[in-house]
This record gives sequence, structure tokens and C-alpha cells, in this order.
Amino acid sequence: MRSVPLLLIVLSVSFPSLAAEQHRREKVLLASDKKTEITIPSTWEEMELNEAAEIQVGNEKESCFIIVLNEAKEDLYGWNIEKHSRVTLGSLLSSVSLPTVVGPKSLTINGSPAVQYEVRGATENRNVIYLHTTVEGPIFFSQILAWTVPSQAEVAKSKLMKAIASFKESKPPRSK
Repeated sequence: MRSVPLLLIVLSVSFPSLAAEQHRREKVLLASDKKTEITIPSTWEEMELNEAAEIQVGNEKESCFIIVLNEAKEDLYGWNIEKHSRVTLGSLLSSVSLPTVVGPKSLTINGSPAVQYEVRGATENRNVIYLHTTVEGPIFFSQILAWTVPSQAEVAKSKLMKAIASFKESKPPRSK
């Protein structure tokens, strides 16, 4: 009987905790305006995908890409999450050939309401699958646009969804 507890001690010392291992495989990326953040796989890097985006990340080899665009809620008169989602989705659809849209799907992302659509279509002579998500945070309406190609969708969509689920507005620095 004594060997079982000893084995557990040896195993716990020999192998790093799963949480520590997971932490090494992910990194938190703070937006260029320092107002939002997202947790991404450590294999992803910042990229030039959209000049207006506060977050632009991805991995070419994995065919995973995400941009985040924030709009201050106080600047938009009469807007709610549904209107913001429809307007930004409309903008996306104007650049997609033969789009097929599934949604909306209501989500909660880090305590904030969100609306998500899946859009399949073609752009720049490539078939693409977009996950268009609008999050209503305390300060911003944030559009998270993630995409991959159909041949990578099975693996890529789970990575994209995990990153989207980690999105949050950053806490403002404490004043002294």
C-alpha cells in the first residue's frame, strides 16, 4: 500500500503540471491600443492582416487567422449588439463570393454577451470559412473575425474558437 502514495509523489515531481504545460503552449496578446486581449497558441504570431485591427494574429502553416476591431460603445448612438453584428457582418459579406451564412448563435465570452455567425464562401480565389463574432463588453463592441480554409477546418476551428472564447477587455491600469 505504501508504494501507491510514493508513486504519486514521484509522478507529481517527474511531470510538470498540466496547467504549467498549457501555459507554455499559449500566450496572452494585448491589443495595440492595450484595451483588449486574447490568448493564442504560442505557435501563432502577430501579422499584418488589416490595418484597422487592434489585434492581428495567425499561423500560416495552420491556416488560422484572427483580427479584432474595437468600437467605443459611447460613440455609436442607438446601437446594440445585434445592430453592430449585422452591420459588420454585412461588411464582411460584401467581400465574399457566394456566401453561405449560419447563425446567429448567442454566446457568452468571459461574462460578456456575444453573437456569432459562420460564413463560408470565396475571397481572393480561395474558399474560406469565417467565424464572425461580435462581443459587447463594458466599453466596446468588438468584432472578432477568425478564418481558415476548408481543408484545415477540422483542426483550425477548435483553435480559433478557443482563442475567441479567451477574448476580453483589459482592465484599465490602477491610478495611484
